[in-house]
Formats: sequence, C-alpha cells, structure tokens
Amino acid sequence: MRMRMKATAVLAVAAASALVLAGCSGGGNAGNDTAAVKTSSLKSTGWTTADRGSIKDGGSITLPIDTAPANWQLSNLDSGTVDDNTIAGTYLPGFIQFKENGQWEPNKDYVDSIKLTKDSPQTVEIKINPKAVWSDGTPITAKDVEANWKALNGTNKDFAPLATNVWEDVDSVTQGATPQDVTVTFSKVNADWPSVFTAIYPTWAVDTPAHFNTAWAKGPYAADGKTYVSAGPYILKSFDANGGVVTFEKNAKWWGDAPKLDTIIFKTVSRDGVAQAYANKELDAFNLNGSADNFKTANSRKDSKVERSLGTTQRQITLNGTSDVFKDQDVRQAFAQAINRKVLAQAILSPVKSPGDVLNSLVYLPGQKGYEDQVSSVYGYSTDKAKSKLEDAGWKIGSDGYATKGGKELDVRFVIPSDNPNSANIAQLVQQQTKLAGFKTTIDTVPTDDFFTKYITTTTRDFDATYFAWQGTPFPISSLKSIYYPADAGQNYTGVTDSSLGAAWDKANGELDADARVKDAQAIDKKIVKVAGTIPLFAEPYAWGVRKDLVNYGPAQFQQSSVKWQDVGYKS
Repeated sequence: MRMRMKATAVLAVAAASALVLAGCSGGGNAGNDTAAVKTSSLKSTGWTTADRGSIKDGGSITLPIDTAPANWQLSNLDSGTVDDNTIAGTYLPGFIQFKENGQWEPNKDYVDSIKLTKDSPQTVEIKINPKAVWSDGTPITAKDVEANWKALNGTNKDFAPLATNVWEDVDSVTQGATPQDVTVTFSKVNADWPSVFTAIYPTWAVDTPAHFNTAWAKGPYAADGKTYVSAGPYILKSFDANGGVVTFEKNAKWWGDAPKLDTIIFKTVSRDGVAQAYANKELDAFNLNGSADNFKTANSRKDSKVERSLGTTQRQITLNGTSDVFKDQDVRQAFAQAINRKVLAQAILSPVKSPGDVLNSLVYLPGQKGYEDQVSSVYGYSTDKAKSKLEDAGWKIGSDGYATKGGKELDVRFVIPSDNPNSANIAQLVQQQTKLAGFKTTIDTVPTDDFFTKYITTTTRDFDATYFAWQGTPFPISSLKSIYYPADAGQNYTGVTDSSLGAAWDKANGELDADARVKDAQAIDKKIVKVAGTIPLFAEPYAWGVRKDLVNYGPAQFQQSSVKWQDVGYKS
C-alpha cells in the first residue's frame, strides 16, 4: 500500500524559464541557507544522528499534522495518509525496518529473524522476539500474522482494505513449534514479500470485518475496547479528536531500549499557520512544504536549522476517469499536455531552494534503477497538441477560448482542500495553463477534514481533477498496483485502468531476477502513463525546519517510515 499525502502548498510563479541552481549542501545553519542546492548534494537521510549516550533523558517533542487520524486502522478506506503512518510508528510493531539506502533488515525489537527459506513454493519463516508483547500483556504471535493475512488478502470483500498487495498472493499462515514461530507460504512468487511486514495489528483489531472497520475507529484499543494498547516504545495517552491533538507517553510494557522523550505530541496545524507556530516555538520540526514564508521562518528562528534529504514524495494531479469530462482517454491526455509541469515543479521547489526537476515516471524515482522518461512522448507540454487532440475527440474551441461538444462546455472541477493557500495557487496555475488549450477549469475549495473522506475517495469520486501526493516506498512495483489496477481497487481514485495490467503485475511480481523485473516494471509504466489518470509532476526533495538540538528525527527518504522513536530526543 502506498500512502497518501495531503495536497501540498505551493507558491505560484508566472514565468516558465528554468532556474539555474547554484550548489551548496543542504542542512545549513539558521540565516545562511539561502543558495539553491544541487540534487547531488542531498543525502537519503538528512537528520542529525546521535548515539543514545549523548541524548538527554526526558523532554517532549511537538510535531504538526494536517489532520488527526480519521481511523486508526491504516488499511481502512478513511485512513492511510502519511500523517497516519507517522503516528502509527510510535505504537505499531513492524518486523522489518529500512536502512538509509532503502534496503530492509529485520527489526530486532520484534523479530529474531525473518527470511525467505524456500523458492518453490515461496516460503517465509519468521521468529518473533519472545519479549514482544502488546501493552496489555498479550504476546505477539502467529495468530496476529494470520489475522492480518485474512483481513488483507481480498478474499472476504466485507473487509474492503485500501490494498491487498502481496497478501493476496499468500496461500497460508501457520504456527510452528512455538506461537512465535510463523511460516508464511505463498501461492505464487512475489518478489516484494517483505513489504507487508512493516505494520502488524493485534488479532482482535482485524479478526472480523466489523472489528477491522470499527474497533480502532476512535483509537488503538485493547480487546476490551476501552483502554489504549501499544506494541511500541510509546502508548497513546490522550486523543483530542475535536482539537486534533494526539499525545503519547512512554509504554511501561516496552521491552527494548528505554525511550528518551517523555512525551510525543502530534498537533493539527493548518498549512497557513504552521510557520507561525514554529516561530512561536510551539513546534520542534516541520516540513517546509515549498513555502517561502516557511523557509524564511526556519532560517530566522535562532535555535533552528534547515535539514534536507532526498525524498519519495511524488506530487501529481489525479483525474477522475469516471466523470463525464474525463471519460475519454484522449481528453485526459489533452489535459495533461496542456500543463507545463516544469513551471509547477519550480513553483513548489524554488521557494525553498530545492532543485525543480520534473518526474517522468509513475513507477520509479529519479536515481532509482529503472528510471526512464516514459511521460514526455505521451503528453509532453504542448498547448497546440492539446488543442488538436481535443478537436480530434470532437470538441470545438469557441470564440471565448473554451471547448464545447454537443452544446456542453468542457468544464473541469478541480477540488482542493481549504486552509492551504499554496494548494490554491497550484490550482490557479493549472487553471491558467489549461485555459489556453480550451479547458474551463473551475476551482472548488472543500474543508480539509473532508478532502480524503468525502471527496477524494474511491466510492464518491466527487471531483474531476485534484492535487495531492503519493508517498513512495522501497518496494515501488508491488505497492503501486492498488493505485492503477483494477479500476475499483482501494487506492485507484481515477476509476480507470488498462485491462492488461493484471497480467503485467503478475509477471513483474513473480520475477526474482532484478534486471528482468525492471523491464517488466517499465512496461507497466508505459501502460499507466498512457491511461492518463495520473499526471506526475515531480519528486520532492525534503526541506525541514528543525530545532538545532533535535537528533534522530527529521527529513529522510526511506528511514522516515522506520524512525526509532525510542532514540529520538535532544542532545545533552
């Protein structure tokens, strides 16, 4: 499953000329990080690392979120945002963790070992750490893994998870010699098998469709439905749903290294208010999100620094292929051709001095093996080609510049969240650019809290076009499937697909040879680009404002999903 990100703020720019980026390293001190960086200067992990012995005991960290969890079950249709996953890292167990280079390794807090032991049938054996328990004293066992598999493999439609990737290829989950010994046997080969072991739920939270949908709707509860439960270094202390504040304290039942911080607070802050909150020292770190004001604030606060890293945030525009305006693939392609993606990339990245390169793949990120330009030949920027494609599809450009067909105007409803002035600016840029090709783009601003629960869903699809981001993973192939196939998949907001993609993903996921798998993935890339439900914009390098003494937390490309919260704190 890939994670959604809230539509990010951008600052509109009028010119299309390319920026010349003069290099200096990221993560400069307050007040002097003013020159643009080069992509080559960015590391995968940008935060300041420190040994536990050099970190103070005690203290608190407050971090901003866009919204509090709508459901604490990450695979629920109302859940799955980056904020949700960041919060879950404090209390949900994960059997694997990621190194700086994106490769995975066993998380020894939870497993003694996890490895592929047989190719035919593909078999994974897991030895869970006997010390690993839920905070109510219940051991983490094979029963938990089995319950997760049954809930997420797609065979029982009443569960309706966001994605069934990988779990759908598992034939059985059985207990070995002890409850901590787990054998996972696959019905067919899946090269990305480790990806499903990043988060495991307790049996009672996923054993029935009713529990899956409602047991954790208001919080991560024990089986009694009243007390909070955790298998991480921290446990939920309080959840102010109205104020959007989530507070964690140390988990007394945690068996690993003692957490350094006393409390972790996630606080809902609007995008247009986050800089002031950081300036007021109400926050200890925040993503600059392409805002010049945020960048200025991060550099002006005396105890602050700007840290940078490579990123996996893939900014894109999603088109609703089930709406009247975008049912025709040619019209979707024309809309894509009418957008100058370079201008949009610069609009977001130049205010924080980040490189403004466009993203030309829907599978791979720049720098990853397999990344090739699959986009430009299909819908590279050209107003004239966009007009021509519309006309070939039966639309006529009128004297007012807008296209009509059968007496109906080509009106695109572009839905964006409120309290996000820079999202409004990106929509305005799209509005201006697509008008030149005949599209009348109407911006519809909706409440932020409703954005992913009422409008941008696979059931309502209450939009024609929208703007948000996908958070990539170290497993780009299997994690992508539920976004593009089938048409009714839990993350396919476009509602359209290519019927040959099912077989294409079966081939790619079953290929263990790395080079051959890249070719399979590139074939998938070509197909999903042609469908034109998703218009890739750019892969965003991360730039954060961070307290100078904060260590082991900040911007990171792959380790962001493997934060060791017990090691986060302040240098002594």
